[in-house]
Amino acid sequence: MRACSGSTAPETMQLVSGCPCSAATKRGTHAWRLAQFKAVQHATERPMNTPCALLLRALADTGPGETVDDPEGSLGLLKAYGYAVDSAEGGPVVTDLGRRYLRAREELRWRAWGEVVSVDLTARTATAVVSGFNAGGAVTVLLDLLLAGTGLDVVRLTGTRLEAEANCHAETADDLVLTKIRVVEPLRDGAPERGVPRAE
Repeated sequence: MRACSGSTAPETMQLVSGCPCSAATKRGTHAWRLAQFKAVQHATERPMNTPCALLLRALADTGPGETVDDPEGSLGLLKAYGYAVDSAEGGPVVTDLGRRYLRAREELRWRAWGEVVSVDLTARTATAVVSGFNAGGAVTVLLDLLLAGTGLDVVRLTGTRLEAEANCHAETADDLVLTKIRVVEPLRDGAPERGVPRAE
């Protein structure tokens, strides 16, 4: 996943180095979507050890400038993950990404089925419908994540039925994060249809 500075000629790289598309903190950008995916995957598939988790929770429950004990020296690791930064007051504070990790540790996630509706090669995104998504509507998924999860060529992706783990209670489509994406195998003749929403 390349940011804008990685998608331009060397002589113009300096000009776009501060582009918002390269910032994981700007909602809706590729960098932001990828950071959300990584934080959720981290929380659900390979969570941090107890000292790190307890420190992150303590930071989330305290305000800037308040002292938080770190007996195991875990702060450096939280900063490396992007879950904590130093505040203007000098003490560490939890980041939005750190809060996303914490939510992913607690939110309900289950297997959901979906279908790829369209692919935008220029934007490197795909649109999909997902069963059980409470807010309804199509969701945007990074194309490279879909390709990696399904193992398909991009020309075969549209119309593909998927299975993934999802937080279907998400309030908005941007907050829905799909992990463990795989292709749903074609049904055998006579097998019952599963609840995959069909694109109209």
